Amino acid sequence: MPASGRRSMSTGTIIIGPRRIFQKLNEKPLRDDLTFYFAIVAVASVLFMALPLLTGEAAEIEGLHRIGFIVAGTLIVLVQGLITGAVALLAVSLVEHFFLLFVDVHREFEQTMKSAVYALSPLILFSWAVLLKIPFAGLLLLAWFCLSTYFGVWIFHEKSKDRAVFVALATGVVLTYYLHRWLLDPVLVLLSS
Repeated sequence: MPASGRRSMSTGTIIIGPRRIFQKLNEKPLRDDLTFYFAIVAVASVLFMALPLLTGEAAEIEGLHRIGFIVAGTLIVLVQGLITGAVALLAVSLVEHFFLLFVDVHREFEQTMKSAVYALSPLILFSWAVLLKIPFAGLLLLAWFCLSTYFGVWIFHEKSKDRAVFVALATGVVLTYYLHRWLLDPVLVLLSS
């Protein structure tokens, strides 16, 4: 292919993908976003219940009691996960909205919650990687959270890029403070060995 026919890859080309995705997500009602979020939470909750079974760390229970244990445990973990997911969504939305007040936001809280839904979803879905002690998984999830928050604030709230960076980083710092053992301890252990 001749050089003139090739499309050059620039920073604008790379950024256009996530921007268009978030613009499409902005057109959806919050109900669809919440349905998506709680489906992710439900899948992650069941995955957390199955994780000990898959890694061989499950309790040694034989016979029909094992089936009852698995079913009851899955239901309990599912309910607990949905409650925890709702609290986490509300908490992160409030923190993000607090920082949006510093950059003079005039959008409603619904847009903030929409941004938090898409920032938290990968964090919740792939949090098993941290539990399996995959190196730097917590830091990668935190970086993904900040990047998703940046696009959410930039597109959903129609803020400038620098204000979106401020809100994303400030919210990421608060999240790191509360989840530092979960996000940073595996990295510190890895680096100290």
